[in-house]
Amino acid sequence: MADGIPVTGESELVLEARDLAASERFYHDILGLPVVERWTLEDDGREAVWVMAGERTRIGLWPPQIGLAGGRGGVHVHYALHLAEDAYDAAVERLRGGGLEVQEQSFGSRGRSVYADDPDGNVVELWTWDVGEHLRSRPGA
Repeated sequence: MADGIPVTGESELVLEARDLAASERFYHDILGLPVVERWTLEDDGREAVWVMAGERTRIGLWPPQIGLAGGRGGVHVHYALHLAEDAYDAAVERLRGGGLEVQEQSFGSRGRSVYADDPDGNVVELWTWDVGEHLRSRPGA
């Protein structure tokens, strides 16, 4: 099998946000992700808000539209953000303190997760398991 493209992680995730202000409150005020950029396109007035999830991934919040390269929204199952085990309990309390209903799940040796919906129904998972274990546990890794 040929070597793959040497991807080092996720750089960007763009989500549709019907109410940009409500989405910004969720991601910035409740999750505490820093807003790093806002823009409005001059040709058609479309807006976007960008937040950082960790040091290497930004999340774009865009009103529903046809995006770059013809990207379109659709049914979204969920996505997970990693957090350290010692930050888990405080994260759950922060979500609850923000008025969110949460669901918790234990995966044994693969850590704990808490799930909450953003204002547009995207399920956001905060997970303590380092998925990099997949690569570190491979033969020859």
